Amino acid sequence: MAIRKLNKKGLFLTFISIAIVAAMIAIFAPPNVSIEKDLSAVKARVENVDDYVFDLENVYLENTLNAIGRRAMIALIDYMQEEAIRTGTQVFLTNFHAAFSEVLLSGTIGSRPIDNFIDPDIMTDNTYNNKLNEIRNKANRAFNVDTAFNPITPNNIRVQQLSPWFVNVEMDVSFTVTTAEGTATWTRSVKIITNIDIKNLRDPYYLAKTNGNYENRITETGTKFNEWNVNKVKDHIRDGTYVHFQDGNSPNFLSRFVNDVTASSCCGIESLVNPNNPAISSKDVSYADYRYWSDAANCASPPRSLFRVNAINIEFPNFKFDIDHLAKYKLTADSQICPPPP
Repeated sequence: MAIRKLNKKGLFLTFISIAIVAAMIAIFAPPNVSIEKDLSAVKARVENVDDYVFDLENVYLENTLNAIGRRAMIALIDYMQEEAIRTGTQVFLTNFHAAFSEVLLSGTIGSRPIDNFIDPDIMTDNTYNNKLNEIRNKANRAFNVDTAFNPITPNNIRVQQLSPWFVNVEMDVSFTVTTAEGTATWTRSVKIITNIDIKNLRDPYYLAKTNGNYENRITETGTKFNEWNVNKVKDHIRDGTYVHFQDGNSPNFLSRFVNDVTASSCCGIESLVNPNNPAISSKDVSYADYRYWSDAANCASPPRSLFRVNAINIEFPNFKFDIDHLAKYKLTADSQICPPPP
């Protein structure tokens, strides 16, 4: 194959081109520039921001929802107690989801700061939106990025119970993370799911039914379904512990906020009302908590028969069992109270 030789004019122009390119590199490239080094720095920065986005989606948002969700429930319980004391009436929530979402996002109830009703303050500067702002500011300082969250509304929040001792909360969150230079952007729409432990929270049903005077904290009994006896039942009453019976008729924790005693097969919990508490009066009803305040006290024609167990009544006078709870707690009645024996 023939090789074409450059003439003198062509060779001169080639040298001129090389000289111009070399001059451009010398003029415009900063000293000691390493393209490989710069690419490594860019890659490291992108990886750092990518890790932040991953943690935001999988850790920070869920942990924040759990902590602020529990705080919102505490605030609602405090609100119900304080309003019951102030008004001298039973105070229940009309709609738990609406009240919870409002407190969670804005710290208000009925558009008024919930901390105006309770002491000490719980939600001031501690709403979910407050915490999102904190995340945004910290990420900006740490990674030099802007994190923009789409507005969250109650429609983005779902609250339910799937187990007796936890409240399940889901939230739809959309956000965008952009580097300060505007060279890279991450956009996410995620479903945040958390399960809030209800243990050690005060039972709102007890508070509302006694005008705020009977505080009973949610504590799971350590007694198994086949271990009940007289002594364990007395401990159960004395300590105010709660039990979940798989075939029970008790309401779940969320229902207690709205005065709903509908049976929850998956998640119902119940305790036994202590007749020695000053807020409790003697009634001819079952002392299972959800029945004590909902059953009609009419011994002549009660909805169910009532029984006394002497070993229980020695320490807890006036305590009464319905037939269903006698069986659940594996007790034997010593006498029948209602209907009165002929």
